Amino acid sequence: MTQMTMVQAINNALREEMRRDDRVVVLGEDIGKNGGVFRCTEGLIDEFPDRGFDTPLAAAGIIGSAICMALYGLGPVPGLQFMDF
Repeated sequence: MTQMTMVQAINNALREEMRRDDRVVVLGEDIGKNGGVFRCTEGLIDEFPDRGFDTPLAAAGIIGSAICMALYGLGPVPGLQFMDF
């Protein structure tokens, strides 16, 4: 069995799902070039340039956008900073 960190496992799972289903998109704070707060989305924007969206620092806006995307048939994966930001 391959050993990996939780961050590597999340990144691999996102990559696999984005390859499998073109409706899956990621959105959140610094998920693009910075790869997310813990680098969970690192490299995804390079492979899927039209399916990763950096958002403003507004948790309610991110979640609201994800809900609307889901209602339209997409598979959004919202990424938020941690609570004490």
